[in-house]
Amino acid sequence: MRRIALFFVMLIFFVTPVRAQVCTASISSINFGSIAPATDSSASASGSVTVSCSGFLLTPFVRACVSIGTGSGGTSYAPRYALNGASTLAYNLYVDSAGSTIWGSRRSGTYAAVAIDIPLTIQLGTATGSRTVPFYGRVPTGQTTLVAGTYLSTFAGATQAEMTYQAYVLTPPDCSTLAANSKALSFTVSANVINDCTLAATNINFGTAGVLNGTLAATGTLSVSCTSNDAYSIALSAGSGTGASVADRRMTRSGGSEQVRYQLYQNAAYSTPWGDGTSGAMPVTGTGTGTGVSHAITVYARVLPQTTPSAGSYTDTIIATITY
Repeated sequence: MRRIALFFVMLIFFVTPVRAQVCTASISSINFGSIAPATDSSASASGSVTVSCSGFLLTPFVRACVSIGTGSGGTSYAPRYALNGASTLAYNLYVDSAGSTIWGSRRSGTYAAVAIDIPLTIQLGTATGSRTVPFYGRVPTGQTTLVAGTYLSTFAGATQAEMTYQAYVLTPPDCSTLAANSKALSFTVSANVINDCTLAATNINFGTAGVLNGTLAATGTLSVSCTSNDAYSIALSAGSGTGASVADRRMTRSGGSEQVRYQLYQNAAYSTPWGDGTSGAMPVTGTGTGTGVSHAITVYARVLPQTTPSAGSYTDTIIATITY
């Protein structure tokens, strides 16, 4: 009798799914800091985008396409806008520090998304890679009508900030059409516009007089420029003459101590002395227009008849102080 033994060998192996390349991205917010429109509304800042990829897909490269939309401040790419109520601050985001190439979106059609090609390092079947790319923000000068406050534009959701990506071997995908693996990003652009003023003055010259038996009159000019809607006041000091006050200003002879009394006024009628709030002589008040053009304020000066002192050059130094 023969016995035949049959052996069944079950060969079992498991196939593990190949995990595709997975990429994540982060983008930093842009803060332009404080902007003083009466002096100079320009500002610059920089940020960066970091893309990191990992997975078991054995390809040498991943292309990530980062799109940046117009933000919540408006629908324009050139320029983009940040908002403070109804007031708008123009700015833009650029690929280069020179500000020649606007960072756009695959949805724009005019301003392109930025391609970030990431070389992958393959070890033990795992491919990983990371790359950080800078970007640049600029606020142009000349925005004199800005009102003080915080300006903000928010980029949130795929239509405003998005990364799409795809692994490749030889030819990278085109960012204008790459929609695969879409991931929404978020960041903000902000700036703080501050109240700001500039002040300049011209000298007042009463000319030459032999005898102070008549009234001498002259004028000077203060030029002021302030942020739109910014309330300000301009005070004039008593001057440098010994014993002077805002109610009794005095020019002193050069090289001596003799004085000539005079006064400064807010109006051509010489009825409102211009001072610092003491002795009934008040500062001049106003509100900034934000036009970028200095507002000229006339200073009216008068010397009344008085005893004529010795011949010489009589001068005084007044300090004009603007508070805003």
